[in-house]
Amino acid sequence: MTAIRTKRRAKALVTAAVALGFSTFAGSSAQAAGPSAPPTARSATSGIPAVVDPVADLGRHAAGPEETWFDSVYITSSVKANGQEFGLQVHTRIIPNRTENAYRWTFSVINKTTGWYKDYDAMVEPEDYRWSEGKLDIKAPGLSWTGDSARQSVQVETPWGGLDVEMTPTGPAMNYASTGVFNLVDGVPNYEFALPEMRTSGTLVVDGKKHRVRGTSWLDRQWGEMPLSLTRWTWMNLNMPNGDKVAIWDTVGSRTKDSWATVLHPDGSYDVVDVEPLAQSASRRWTSPATHQTYPTRWRVSIPALCSELDVRVTGNPDQEIETPDGSGYLEAASAFTGTYNGKKVRGENYVEMTGEWPS
Repeated sequence: MTAIRTKRRAKALVTAAVALGFSTFAGSSAQAAGPSAPPTARSATSGIPAVVDPVADLGRHAAGPEETWFDSVYITSSVKANGQEFGLQVHTRIIPNRTENAYRWTFSVINKTTGWYKDYDAMVEPEDYRWSEGKLDIKAPGLSWTGDSARQSVQVETPWGGLDVEMTPTGPAMNYASTGVFNLVDGVPNYEFALPEMRTSGTLVVDGKKHRVRGTSWLDRQWGEMPLSLTRWTWMNLNMPNGDKVAIWDTVGSRTKDSWATVLHPDGSYDVVDVEPLAQSASRRWTSPATHQTYPTRWRVSIPALCSELDVRVTGNPDQEIETPDGSGYLEAASAFTGTYNGKKVRGENYVEMTGEWPS
C-alpha cells in the first residue's frame, strides 16, 4: 500500500478534505503503481480517499454560485530543438459567472538560449468557447486541446506563431496535498491535481520559423472558488533527478499565510511539508515596464523536513509577464534550480508563477 509521510502541515490539509465530507477515490486500488502500468491506471493514492479523479476531472465542472468560481487547465514545458532550449506555457481558464472577460486562453514562449520572449492573450466570447463536461475537449478560436489522462493533443495559433504537440504522461498523477483539495487562503477550498511528467513532441513555430521540439511538460488542473482575499501567490513545479515531483504553493490572504509543498515519490507515496515563506529569501527584483508591478527573480527555497535548500532563478529574460485585461499582470517564468534535495546535490528546470505585488 502506498503511504503518506506527513510533516506538520499535512494533518490540517487533510482534515480540510474530511471536514468537507468528500469520499471520491482517484483510483480503486491503493497499490503503488509500477513503472510499466498504463498511464490511465496510475493515479497515485495515499491510503487517504482522494477527492479528485485525474480521468473524469479533466472535463469541465458545473460552476458553483460564487462570482469568482473558475475552471483552469495549464501546461508548462521545457523542450529543445536545433541546439536551442525553449520554455512554453499554454493556459485556458473560464470564470463563467462573470459578465466580462470570462473565457480566456494564453500562450507564451521563451527562448532560453537567446532570451527572446513573446506571449499572446486571447479573450473569447462564450458562444465561441467549448469545454465538455467529463472529458478534455476544449475548442476556441486559435486553441484546440483534446485527449485524456493517457494522451493529449494541443494546438495553438497566434499572429506570430503556433504550437502543435502530442503529450503522453509517463508517471502517476499528483493529487495536491495528497487528496486533491486544500485551502488556498482564509479557509477557501481549491481542487488541484497534476500530470507532472508528460513526454512532449511536435512543432513550434515562432516568427515564421518552424522547430521540431521534444521535451517534457507539467499539466496542472485546478478549479473552485478564487478567494477575494487572496492578495498574492507564488507557485513552483520542480522535477527532481531521483524522480520526485515537488509542487510548492506560497499564498498570502487577509487572514492566513501558507507556504507548503506536495512531494510525489515514484512509488506513489507523498510528503506534504512546510516550506519557509518565499518572501524571506526573494531577491533580484524586476519591475515590469508595462504594468509597473515588481517581482523577484531569485529565491532560496528551504524545506527543513526534507533537508533541502534550493536556489531558484528566472532564466532567459525576466520579462515573462502576461498582462491582464484590468491593466495588471502576472509572471509565468521559465526558471532553473540548483542546490541540495534530501542532502544530495541536484539541478533542474521548472516554472514560477507569481501574482500580486512583491515590493522590496
